[in-house]
Amino acid sequence: MADHIQVGDIVPRESHAGDGATTSFEFPFPIFTDADLEVYVDGVRKTLNTDYTMTGAGQSDGGQVTFTSVPDTAANILFLRRLTIARTSDFQASGEFRAKVINDELDFQTATLQQINDDLGRTIRLARTDAIATLELPDSTSRSNGLLGFDANGDLSVTALGSVGGIAAISSTTPLGGSASGSAGSSNQLSAADHRHPLPALTDLGLASQAEAEAGTDNTKAMTPLRTAQAIAQQFTGTDVIAREMAVSALAYAMAANDATSIIGTVGKFWLSDDFQSDSLATATNATYDAGGDFYGNPSAYTADLCAGGTATGSTEYTPASLAFNDSTADNNSWYNYPETVPAWLQYEFASPKTIAMYTITSDSGAAYRCPTDWVFQGYNGATWDDLDTVSGQTWSGTQSRTYDVDSPDEYTKYRLYITGTTGGADNHVVISEMQMMEALPSANMTLSPSKATLDTADPVDVIAYFMIDPEDDVDFGTDIIGRISIDDGANKVTGTWTKVGVLSTAGPELWRLEADVSEEAGSELVYELTTFNNKQFRLHNCVGLIATY
Repeated sequence: MADHIQVGDIVPRESHAGDGATTSFEFPFPIFTDADLEVYVDGVRKTLNTDYTMTGAGQSDGGQVTFTSVPDTAANILFLRRLTIARTSDFQASGEFRAKVINDELDFQTATLQQINDDLGRTIRLARTDAIATLELPDSTSRSNGLLGFDANGDLSVTALGSVGGIAAISSTTPLGGSASGSAGSSNQLSAADHRHPLPALTDLGLASQAEAEAGTDNTKAMTPLRTAQAIAQQFTGTDVIAREMAVSALAYAMAANDATSIIGTVGKFWLSDDFQSDSLATATNATYDAGGDFYGNPSAYTADLCAGGTATGSTEYTPASLAFNDSTADNNSWYNYPETVPAWLQYEFASPKTIAMYTITSDSGAAYRCPTDWVFQGYNGATWDDLDTVSGQTWSGTQSRTYDVDSPDEYTKYRLYITGTTGGADNHVVISEMQMMEALPSANMTLSPSKATLDTADPVDVIAYFMIDPEDDVDFGTDIIGRISIDDGANKVTGTWTKVGVLSTAGPELWRLEADVSEEAGSELVYELTTFNNKQFRLHNCVGLIATY
């Protein structure tokens, strides 16, 4: 075994993307000391032993950085080897010649050359096949207030502002065109006045208007970032949500017109309306706000890994399949199915039936490229294998752990990962460092309530509320979810009666009406409270509003 670093053909730069959970990341290139590694997160350099710790100095295959705080999801994590270029060793005349000393010196020089090559690769350079050109910058006085360009020979040149042919120069006084609106003219001068009139730029440069951007029928005009965002918002992100909420409002107002005996103020005035575009409820006990879906819910929790005491097998076992279920992600502690190619499988048999609702896969840092890219997670029904979850297009680097949900779990004793693809090249061998399987725990019962609203007129006799609710389980409204209304800021709460108004779409939430008789109460501080029972899962998408009747 070599007693010095082996510097292979490798770029001294490694990038990772944060996933909001992982704290440890690999770098595959050698460093001589801890100080040789620079660590950046989203362009900000981090401090050793304050922001992170590390291992691997002096190792040929690199090492590992562990952050003290979890990097955010999609954070750009960058590792660079940066050496101080200096000669630190010397050989004495007629002295003892040690191979380790010269090896270390050559290793260091090779590493510095890799560093310089990486730096050069990130610069503007002539192509190898290009003719020699003069690219030396003029002195600072000559290039001040000028534009860099290239002359007819391809040599670097500097042209003063205001004399560039065909390019509008900057003027402090002369407007572009002669009208007050800044309409286009023939002058090549731009002034501050023109910057106050964006219309000419949109017209002259052929930029799409908002209406043209939303229509999406013109392929000849450019799109600014603002126009692009407007078009996306109009065409894609909100259409179905807007349609649903309009339908909810129309239904609710129609119901209010039929139900109300008298309404003070504007007919159909709604209180406490909230479409949950933000985490806005004052009380959300045991509830999670989902910003992507704009709802509150009580998702399932999960057990710890259940893969203990069972039997692991693989389609072939160059190393035992049990290594994928031993809670170790150390290098060379993985299931390796050599020499078989895909399709391949990794199977685990429990001592008793389990209802697996979630599983994880961890790649081996030394062979991440052999971790599966495509597979089907299956359960054995006694005769055939049932498909429970299908995954494709995964890529891996270093040691990564990923979690996958089973949408419709069922009870099985045997489970397997049926693998149909890897990025392992022609042989397609599979390496999995670790696999875990978990069952779902019952959802927590949650309580939801907003901050109070002050009514225009106190002491209503009845309050009618409308909610968009998605019951993910088979539920009984009035038993599994209770709705209460208070007109004295929660001091006294009246249990309401639920009525289903309708289903908004085959995959969407339902519109429910809650009515509470508050004639025995007094006050003007209106609030509602929704409480779930029996560990049933719900999603509250929208409070269409509460209507007080008198």
